[in-house]
Order: sequence, then C-alpha cells, then structure tokens
Amino acid sequence: MAAFRGRLVLIWALALLPLGFSLQADPPKLIAVVKSRNLAPYNQAVEGLRRSLASRRGAVHIREFDFPTAASGEEAFLESLERAQPDLIVTVGTQATLAVTRRVHDIPVVFSLVLITGDSEHLLQHRPPNVTGAAMDIPIRLQFERMKDVIPDLKRVGVIFNPNLSRGAVEQAREAAEAAGLALVEIPVSDEAQVLHEVQGLKGKVEALWSVADSTVFTPRSVDSILLLTLRDGIPFVGLSPSFVKAGALLSFSCDYADVGAQSAEQALEILGGKSAADLPVVFPRKVSLYLNLNTARAINLEVSQKIQSESQVEFQR
Repeated sequence: MAAFRGRLVLIWALALLPLGFSLQADPPKLIAVVKSRNLAPYNQAVEGLRRSLASRRGAVHIREFDFPTAASGEEAFLESLERAQPDLIVTVGTQATLAVTRRVHDIPVVFSLVLITGDSEHLLQHRPPNVTGAAMDIPIRLQFERMKDVIPDLKRVGVIFNPNLSRGAVEQAREAAEAAGLALVEIPVSDEAQVLHEVQGLKGKVEALWSVADSTVFTPRSVDSILLLTLRDGIPFVGLSPSFVKAGALLSFSCDYADVGAQSAEQALEILGGKSAADLPVVFPRKVSLYLNLNTARAINLEVSQKIQSESQVEFQR
C-alpha cells in the first residue's frame, strides 16, 4: 500500500511540471581552447582556465585544439574549428588570437595571454563585438611607479618605437609618465638601422630606457646592441620579459600566466551566462611580479634597496 501511495505522489508531482519541461539536463556548453604553440606560459594559462572551470564540470566541456605550426594549415584548421560548433572559443597567445578573430565573427571569442600594446594594439582599438579577453600587458602607470622605486633619481624615461606600430601604447605611456611625475622622451624610428643609431645617443638624454613590444625595435641584432650599449653607458634598461633580465636588462615585469588564464575563464562564464563579449572590457593582470638583475645593477652603479630586493620575484646574481 505504501509503495502504491508513493507512485501516486510521483505521478501527481510529474503532472504539476510545466508543459515542455524535460527531466534531462541541458547538454554542457562546449569551450574550444586554441593555443598558439606548446609553450610553458600558454600551458600555464590553460591550466588556470581549467582550474577555474572545474567547479562547473558538467555544465561546460573543454576541448583543446592544436593550432597549426605552418601557415598553410590555418585555413583547414579554422574550418574544422567552426565545424565543431563550440559555444565559445578561448584563444591563447597572439598567433591563434589573430587568426581566429579574423575568421570567426558569430561565436564569442575570449583571448588570453596576448600583448595588446605595440604590434597588436589594434585588438583593443578595433575590437570586434564578439571578442574580449585577458591581456598580459602590465599597466604602464604601475610600471613607471615601480621603476621609480628601483631607480630613485629617475626623471626622464626614454622609449624607442615605430609610430606605425606603437603610437597608441606611447600615447598611453605619455599620460602615465605625467601622472607619475616623469618626462617621457619619445624616440620614433622606422627601421633597425635607425634603432641602432638612436641607442648610441641615449647617454645624457634619459635615466632609463623603457620598452614597448615593437617588432621594428626589437630584432635579434638590435636587442644585443641595446643590452650592450645601455650597460656601457650606465642606463637602466627595462626589458619586455624576464628573458631580457636573464640576458642583462636591469629589470622587467611579468604577469602570473595561470591567473591570466583564470581571468579568461571568468569572462567565458559571464558570456555563457548571457552577457555579450562587446559589453565586457579587456582585463589586465591582477598579479604582477618584478624581476631584477643585481649583476647589472652593480655594473651600472645602481644600489637597489633591500626592500625592493625582498619584493622581487627573481634576482639574477651570477
């Protein structure tokens, strides 16, 4: 009798459900992850993305796609990506981001670990409505404030750049320098030969050389010259990444790659929850590390305080 009454209660409960209601759960949303290359920073970003989405297991499914190493394979790859019909695409790195955003306009795209100043600044200035993301650019004002901490007598900061590639970044830097009480000495160039010429004349003009990601300025040949000449002339050089510090730059800044991936995951969830990519601003790193080369500091007669040293992520003391 009790079993019969239980069946009646179940039947009655089902009868009260709205018309069209299904007991079957909605299928998980498919997130396609496209890495530019198999590099440690990109892998860390994907791991951060996966960790952030772990609590939504069952609601989202992540599928990784390998971006082709040869340009000849891009068209076929993008066709296969679209055939997969993902609900959202996460691109990791500049190469995958540029290729996917040029082709895909009807699927939300969230980029991760992309420098959007310098060569890729159009990603921010002319962002398609289906695109947003988490950049790896360290806020310029933060960079200048930290540079003042490391270099107490800093007044004039030089920047070498190609206006055709990095005008927007330098305009931002000009405002950030003024806010930090610094003068930005702008040195426009158009080719590698001009870069090499300008680096030789920095002494007496600037107290530090700051970097913007510019492919005209930073070539294998010019990087070597910049490192050698700034060291010779006692000019603190702020490199683009910790690898510059290993090579001899005084300092650089870096983001937490896994946390940038987590920021991308947060944006992806907002979009899958109903928000438009166009309404979500590009976000910037919330975890920033300072890298120092104390050998270089000694070579240019710069004394770095113990406080700054204790706050640095890595110090090179070879």
